[in-house]
Amino acid sequence: MDKIRDLVSEELNLLEQELVKIKKNHNTMFDDLSNFVQGKSKRVRSLLCFLYLKSNNIDITSEIISLLAATELIHNASLLHDDVTDDSHTRRGVQNLFDKYGSKLSVISGDYLLSLAVEILFNLKNQYILNLFLSAVKKMSEAEIKQFFSRNTNVSVEKYLCIVKGKTAPLFSACMEAAANLSGINSDVAKTFGFNFGILFQINNDMDTLSAENDKNNGIKTAVDILGIEKTLALKDNYKEELSKILISIPDNKYKTGIEDLIKLL
Repeated sequence: MDKIRDLVSEELNLLEQELVKIKKNHNTMFDDLSNFVQGKSKRVRSLLCFLYLKSNNIDITSEIISLLAATELIHNASLLHDDVTDDSHTRRGVQNLFDKYGSKLSVISGDYLLSLAVEILFNLKNQYILNLFLSAVKKMSEAEIKQFFSRNTNVSVEKYLCIVKGKTAPLFSACMEAAANLSGINSDVAKTFGFNFGILFQINNDMDTLSAENDKNNGIKTAVDILGIEKTLALKDNYKEELSKILISIPDNKYKTGIEDLIKLL
């Protein structure tokens, strides 16, 4: 992963500088929230977007940086909300805000990050992009509600994929489509690529040991529970194949190779 990140290290550093704007203000709660956002994270959504744009010979502008800062804030907000619904007391290996401050402040903190993201998106003065992200957040919320009411029930692979396509893929899709739109390249292709990558990412995440244990404790059925390991791996391969088909249209370069390597890690 480090070698892949090195390809766009300059861009990732600019993103981190943008996220630092969530300033500490001598309030322990806000300090912890700031540390959470700026803490250990793979920034997969931004990493993928940077690689995709650079592979298409697109320069990264300040607008793109702002767009991806909003993306990361939305993602982190969803994690704060997830910790409450999943009754999880750690995040990224450390005590989370839910454990330290309780559900009320954890939820409010997530809402605060969402408000910061909307503010950034609004300042881009692009209604199309603002609508993209508002739609993504709506789909993410709807999917989380569906998953909550599916706990401890028999879930079909169709329903599982419906939830995955709602709770994870929309944000990948939105940031890719929006970045492509700002950059003047085919936004429909970028949207499809982000959507399929998001599905693959979530299926892979569900197979992670810690994630699988958390899902089991919360009565959440994932692909492995429904299909078994072999068929789940075959399902992942199908999405990898779809992503490879899209990459064919991109000229060979180190950034395209970085995307291919990122896909191989899933």
